Amino acid sequence: MPDDYIHELARKWLAGTATAEEINILMQWYGKEEMDLVRNEDNPRRRRLSSVWWMAAAVMIAAGIWALYPKKAEKKLVVYVPREQQNKIVLPDSSIVWLNADSKLQYNDGPQSREVTLSGEAFFDVKKAARPFVVKAGGSTTTVLGTRFNIKAYSGEPTAITVASGKIRVEDERKHITILTANKQITLKETTDSTAERTVNATVYHAWIQGGFEVNNETFESVANMLSRKYNVAFHFENDALKKCTFIASFDEHTPMDRILELLCKINNSTFRISQDKKEVYISGEGCQ
Repeated sequence: MPDDYIHELARKWLAGTATAEEINILMQWYGKEEMDLVRNEDNPRRRRLSSVWWMAAAVMIAAGIWALYPKKAEKKLVVYVPREQQNKIVLPDSSIVWLNADSKLQYNDGPQSREVTLSGEAFFDVKKAARPFVVKAGGSTTTVLGTRFNIKAYSGEPTAITVASGKIRVEDERKHITILTANKQITLKETTDSTAERTVNATVYHAWIQGGFEVNNETFESVANMLSRKYNVAFHFENDALKKCTFIASFDEHTPMDRILELLCKINNSTFRISQDKKEVYISGEGCQ
């Protein structure tokens, strides 16, 4: 069998492109060469061919061991931030994530990993790179190359994605794609399978990373959910109509919860009561006019 043909089969095997028939031919040739070598140890041509083959075989064996030996698996890391707390994380690709209270982030520890899964709220400052950075959260997939944005995706609540700078691509569960730029926000409502896009002041939606508490036309129910996570309390509305009242307000990081409630209730002619153990808040009143 011509040497060039055998060498070509060996190269194809190493490249992983040899067919089953070609591999069989190669193995048969190798078996025959070993037998002939034993019978013709004094034949220089046989020694030369065998030497060439053993060099190829050594490479094949090494390649086979490399392919079969399992590579070190990337560790999947999960970071959970409990209520009343926040945390700042630096990802393997040097992107920075601020996690809000009662939030969870999953990611791989490999330096090439650029995909994370979020449950809760996070502000992302993504390092610019050729490989896209992907966030899966609340039934949406957000793809960026390098930008800053906030995602709020708590279970049971609409998912809100707000761009602070740059440009992002958002795909919902219906495969509908939206491109957002700075100060644009999209809200995805899972219960109604609808989306809404609007222009906002993006600073309001990531004020929480500095400890602030901003409310921009949010419902009382939504505000209660925020306060619940921030102060680890449970809210009870004695009148469901109160849940739909909306607010625009701003509080700094030093404002206590009772002061926030006092101002919010005053706006909507409602009252609040905090339990003795400070774990329950009761809101009462007739609701918005």
